[in-house]
Amino acid sequence: MNMVTGRWHLLQLVKSKKMALETMHVNIEIEAALPADEEDAVRQRILDAARDLYIENGLRRTTMEDVAKRAGMGRATLYRRFSEKDQLFQALVLRDVQRDLVLIENAIRGVPSALDGLLEAFVQACGLTHRNALLSHLLNKEPDHVLPYLTSGFDVIMQFSRIYLAGQITRAQQAGRIRDLPADMTAEMIMRMMHSMMLSPRGVIDPGDEASLRRFAELYLRPLLTP
Repeated sequence: MNMVTGRWHLLQLVKSKKMALETMHVNIEIEAALPADEEDAVRQRILDAARDLYIENGLRRTTMEDVAKRAGMGRATLYRRFSEKDQLFQALVLRDVQRDLVLIENAIRGVPSALDGLLEAFVQACGLTHRNALLSHLLNKEPDHVLPYLTSGFDVIMQFSRIYLAGQITRAQQAGRIRDLPADMTAEMIMRMMHSMMLSPRGVIDPGDEASLRRFAELYLRPLLTP
């Protein structure tokens, strides 16, 4: 049984005075100044510019003015969508997570077993996070500056990922494919393992080595999750 029942809709833009980024009950509001399709194009241009600059110059040295200039827009246009650097960086990481989810869904689409699909998703997610150029650069070059964003300031990303994964686990449990453990707790356990490997990748379990990830998943996750 495939865990994925349909495409994951990344953004739901609402026609009103405000537009909300709907992420499984996590809402980040931004001012609506353009129709939804145009607004999303502007937003993506901002995020693309910020990502390039963070990799080139680092998070500390990149200002909101730098991002506006690279994106080819005025500061007012940028600040209408992101009022501060913290909000911009969080939105950028969230977009990377959303894009990774699409890649993971594609990778497990043909997996016949929900448990096998979950283990494959774990392997893929750890590998994608480890290979993320933005996170790798910032953690290597300015860990002291970026760690608060990825620890105490990481709750929105963690909540988004946990709720998404818990929903997948619940559907698999209802079909009798995964052990009947609390879905939220199981999802959070998996997310915390991935988060730990992102922050501290050196060890016996190597997130840069697919074989190492698969061995860990088979030895520890499969026995835990098998019904």
